Amino acid sequence: MMARFCPNCGNELPDNAAMCVKCGKMLNEASNTTNKNSSKKKGLPTWAIVLIVVGCVILIPLIIIIILGVVGYNIIKDVEPNHINNGSIFSEGRTLEGTINDTLQNDDIRITLNDTLMYSSIGSGYFVNTPADGNEYLVFFFDVQNKDDESESISYLDFDGYVDNYETNPVILLNDVDGTKSLSATLAPGMKTTGYVAFEVSTDWKEFEIRYDENMFDDDDDTFIFKVVNPDA
Repeated sequence: MMARFCPNCGNELPDNAAMCVKCGKMLNEASNTTNKNSSKKKGLPTWAIVLIVVGCVILIPLIIIIILGVVGYNIIKDVEPNHINNGSIFSEGRTLEGTINDTLQNDDIRITLNDTLMYSSIGSGYFVNTPADGNEYLVFFFDVQNKDDESESISYLDFDGYVDNYETNPVILLNDVDGTKSLSATLAPGMKTTGYVAFEVSTDWKEFEIRYDENMFDDDDDTFIFKVVNPDA
């Protein structure tokens, strides 16, 4: 058997020596160092890395979508006054109400109801207009002014009526009524016109509501409503 010597000082050592008695060198340090190096922790396995990457790819866009949704909801909620229709936002038009001798107006148009009269017939001779038995004509006389900076058209066809809460449409008469033509004009800015809108109603009608919509297809525009009652009811 070969003799053992201390690798640090060269002192001859017994076969079973674990330390040099001369310099104190531990003879198993090399093996301890090797064991320490071999016991170092290994990195994450590949499957764990893949799961982390996939999770980030899915979660990050989801978080962004949630944040944008919350922000968008808060923006829409803070818009006043508004309506949401088919994903779009638009402001609500006003309802303006009056009766005989009242004037309703906005930035575009000014409408005055001068009078409301009832007729059993209108005209004479070959051009007489006669309602059905038990009915009469209810005629509204208006003054209209265009307040817009562009030309504005207005017609009796822009009006509709509700007699005792039932819808009814204007009638076309062949004659002027008390010297007033049916309401139909295209007004230049600032200009005015006078005209009538007529309905055929039962003689026992009680309440009538006539409405003018600037644009029936646009809820942003105002609605003008004039209400009258039958003095004979």
